[in-house]
Amino acid sequence: MSTKIYRIENDAAYLCFSKEVKKERVAMKKKDYDTIYLAAQYTQDDVNYELAGLVGWQQLKNQHYRFKTDFVYEQFRGKKIYSDLWRSRMNVILSSGAKKISAYCTDMSLPKYLKEGFKVRSISKNGIKYVTKII
Repeated sequence: MSTKIYRIENDAAYLCFSKEVKKERVAMKKKDYDTIYLAAQYTQDDVNYELAGLVGWQQLKNQHYRFKTDFVYEQFRGKKIYSDLWRSRMNVILSSGAKKISAYCTDMSLPKYLKEGFKVRSISKNGIKYVTKII
């Protein structure tokens, strides 16, 4: 079993994931070229890799980054793919001097954010939580 993490362009990310992420109330725009994506491919036999998930982020201003579009296909959940994607994204963000990270979380992604030290700042009418972390 192994996972490959790599950068994926916006158009490919949208094509591969948009239908599924929208079902889970995860935001993803077709022409969002300010968002950077990392994708994960997973294999059980080190030969046949399948697209398993992705995470994204955007640099806002003053070393503030917004985490976006956390998603792993249901059949790949529980295999530490989200943790691998999280760690890869966090390494990129921290190496670029981030001072603040924010995100909008569904109930599915919120536990990971809380575990990583993010604080809920507000909750929208539809239950999406706005979280932040100061580095």
